[in-house]
Amino acid sequence: MKRCHNFVLVVSFFLNGWVIAQTADQVLENFKAGYKKSKNFTADFVETTIHGTNKGTSTGHLSFSKPNLLRQNYFDQENPNKIVQTIVLDGDFSWSYTPLLNQVNKMTWSNPNRKELLPGIGFSLENLEANYNHRLKGDKLAKARGFYRLELTPKPHLLVQHGNQATIHEKIELLIDSKNWLPVQFGYYSTNTNKNNISATITLKNIQRNLPLSADLFKFTIPKGAEVIDISPE
Repeated sequence: MKRCHNFVLVVSFFLNGWVIAQTADQVLENFKAGYKKSKNFTADFVETTIHGTNKGTSTGHLSFSKPNLLRQNYFDQENPNKIVQTIVLDGDFSWSYTPLLNQVNKMTWSNPNRKELLPGIGFSLENLEANYNHRLKGDKLAKARGFYRLELTPKPHLLVQHGNQATIHEKIELLIDSKNWLPVQFGYYSTNTNKNNISATITLKNIQRNLPLSADLFKFTIPKGAEVIDISPE
């Protein structure tokens, strides 16, 4: 795929428009509880990617059903009714279709039981505390709007050893809405000593959850005449 790449409830209270302070552990537990209640969700999104000095912005719509089903449509910047790329994860394969090229990239989904926060975003919810350190980042503007910015960094056993290559530092940021404890933004950031920095941020809008989504939504039909390229690892 080209695109970059459940919980115990802690009750929160709202008083005179201000959110009572939460610790990082409480925010994480609230988030996990809110996420566990969600069977699926749909949303419009804005995706911003930065690779070195190159920046790109895309818009689209996605539908996600737990544990690992996704349909993600990217729209033309000048014509929002025109789909320029479709990504589907059906539990067994990931499919990426580019209409302009009439080309499909197919890849085996290596672990169909993997529980993703959002398939393809880059990390799993399984054993989250065992695999990631977490802390709250100061953000006065976000806090005033009832949001918490939670930063996750991989623990040493998840880090890839690169020998003499550049040292890589990765982190994931979640912007979590305290009204329902669900994320409204996902961010992935990678920096290294060679300054080959990469970031990908997905901001969600018009979120709806627990809708009666059809199973057909997460099935991919190869378009007539399309070239299919299997990029599954050997």
